[in-house]
Amino acid sequence: MVSATIKSRKALLLLSAYLLSILAGCATTEHRTQAIEKDTGTPVWPPSPQIPRIRYVGHIASPEDIGVRKSWLKQAFDTLFGKEDIAGILLRPYSVFINGEMLYVTDPGAHILHIFNMKKQRYFTIKDAKGAEFISPIAVAADDDGTIYLTDSMLKRVFVLNQEGKYVRDIGSPELFIRPTGLAIDKDRIYVVDTHNHCVSVFEKREGKLIFTFGKNGSGEGDFNYPTHIWRDKKGLLYITDSMNFRVEIFDRDGIFISGFGKLGDGSGDFARPKGVAVDSEGHIYVVDAQFDTVQIFNATGRLLLNFGRVGRGIGEMFLPAGIFIDEHDRIFVADSYNHRIQIFQYLKEERNQ
Repeated sequence: MVSATIKSRKALLLLSAYLLSILAGCATTEHRTQAIEKDTGTPVWPPSPQIPRIRYVGHIASPEDIGVRKSWLKQAFDTLFGKEDIAGILLRPYSVFINGEMLYVTDPGAHILHIFNMKKQRYFTIKDAKGAEFISPIAVAADDDGTIYLTDSMLKRVFVLNQEGKYVRDIGSPELFIRPTGLAIDKDRIYVVDTHNHCVSVFEKREGKLIFTFGKNGSGEGDFNYPTHIWRDKKGLLYITDSMNFRVEIFDRDGIFISGFGKLGDGSGDFARPKGVAVDSEGHIYVVDAQFDTVQIFNATGRLLLNFGRVGRGIGEMFLPAGIFIDEHDRIFVADSYNHRIQIFQYLKEERNQ
């Protein structure tokens, strides 16, 4: 009892001293510069003397990286007792979506959805919908009005939430989905990749009614063998990672096959574990490969142009990356899963270097 009392008094003294130091330093403490705006200048790809096309910008691993600060009381307790709120860090980020300055990150490792308001420097998480706690949140998308669409591969549903994260409705069921993963939206449709059903289900956005599905298990044109990620470009074309056929397939909005590229291999332009796919403003196709720990860039016909990233934990390096998103400003966000962060790059258009 005496020992416990002494320890308690020591803890209180340490806490008091720490709080005084925090209060004393409040007048000079500055907010951290937003990682999203920080231009380090290095590294770039390709390296000099070639004209750079990709530049590393920064990363987000916690709310503090966008300027969100812990309360002084939270800082005190974390310092003294080593407590860390799992909702405040990226544990295993898998997919990423940008809507203006809103950053959405699914985290199946922590079973939550992270939401960062990069402009207002705010952060919150969503861990459930209508009493159902998320198990494996995989993909996320959002409308301009803030409506959120989220797939959970284990709950076998697409959850629709309002901008505050409140439940609106859900789409699908265990009878319809086996393993819903990738997700894309347009003005009136929701496209959901069902990995274990080897197909894409297309729903009416307003009511959530199934319109049609496309794809079947196989290796022919328009077939799938465990598809995962999906991207919709500004023309409405759909790019789908066909993971075990080691390729990317391209369809129109009605599921009609247009083209595809890729093969299994360990050479430049080959795929081993293709993951996220995205397209920039000039039509270049970016494909993440978790085996190679890199992002490969192709032209519209599937010819390799460049790759960036390599295995490691430093800036511009990756460890089992997964999802990717490219915003309207050609900022590239990569879910660097096992480095517990989102890395941010910038595509440099040719005219910027002239």
